[in-house]
Amino acid sequence: MGLMTSRVAGSRSHTLVGSPEEADLVLMLGSFGRNPEFLLEHPAYKTFPAKCAVYTEDDNYLPLAPGVYCSAHDDRSTRAGRVFSYTYVSRNGRYQNPYLSEANKDKWAAVEASTPKRYLFSFQGGSTSILRKRLFNLRFDREDVLIENTSTYYHWDDSQPDRTDRQKRYAEVLAGSHFVLCPRGAGLGSIRFFETMAAGVAPVLISDGYMLPPGPDWESFLIRVSEREIARLPQLLEPHLLQAAERGRRARQAFEEHFSMAREFDRIVELAAKALHHGPPAEASFRRQQSTMIRQKRWKGVLRDRARAAALKAIKVLGLRNPYQMNR
Repeated sequence: MGLMTSRVAGSRSHTLVGSPEEADLVLMLGSFGRNPEFLLEHPAYKTFPAKCAVYTEDDNYLPLAPGVYCSAHDDRSTRAGRVFSYTYVSRNGRYQNPYLSEANKDKWAAVEASTPKRYLFSFQGGSTSILRKRLFNLRFDREDVLIENTSTYYHWDDSQPDRTDRQKRYAEVLAGSHFVLCPRGAGLGSIRFFETMAAGVAPVLISDGYMLPPGPDWESFLIRVSEREIARLPQLLEPHLLQAAERGRRARQAFEEHFSMAREFDRIVELAAKALHHGPPAEASFRRQQSTMIRQKRWKGVLRDRARAAALKAIKVLGLRNPYQMNR
């Protein structure tokens, strides 16, 4: 995990300082869902809990402290203004798709200009949730729909020999789509959601319970589809086809204003500072619930694993199609 300290200097500009003692806000960076002790036992948190906030991309949402959680749920923490969602900083840097890079917009512009719109909607992604597995098992039987399981592509491994070719094809499919599906993965949030916005393509968010980041006028460009309605995607999206280009333009504008690399640091600090001063109930009441939150999270994991094992056993006995199947 990492530690970053900042003195809040205004609504748009913040300054890094040298120690937690002189900071107005201490931003804790890491994955705390599976290892909550990384946060709770950290010296900075134990010494300065009142000014410690979290930024985490962890799929295992566990809001032990106020802050910015990329897979934030609609729950008592988000409703109190104690937790906000935001984009994924890790979408930049070493592992980013060069055809979708903010630092190399010419590549995306070339792909976008040379690619005709072929698909009503598309999705390319790994089989990382039951929702995606259900999506891969649907048969839309339309030439203008592309649903592709790319589980053999691992985004965080830049040593794959065909990586560049697959990244280019991903960008071409994105450019060739009127709408891009952004279904939840292991967590409720998705890098693809913000990637689609940055590309100027109309996003379709499929993630029940995900709390959208504050700021954009989401209704002006975003289409949300409930997880139970994915079989009706063509019927739900076709009525919006004529507005797809304008939705994409507004999505890109919202991305540049709220989620671009130039805005990330200040916006994360702004949200973290706001989370520290959240509405009722007081933070002390959340801290008293930390042990309960951890225990409930672990029990939910155990129960989910048991339910999955029981479902697989029943499916096998009844000879039904396995919804967990990964279609390569």
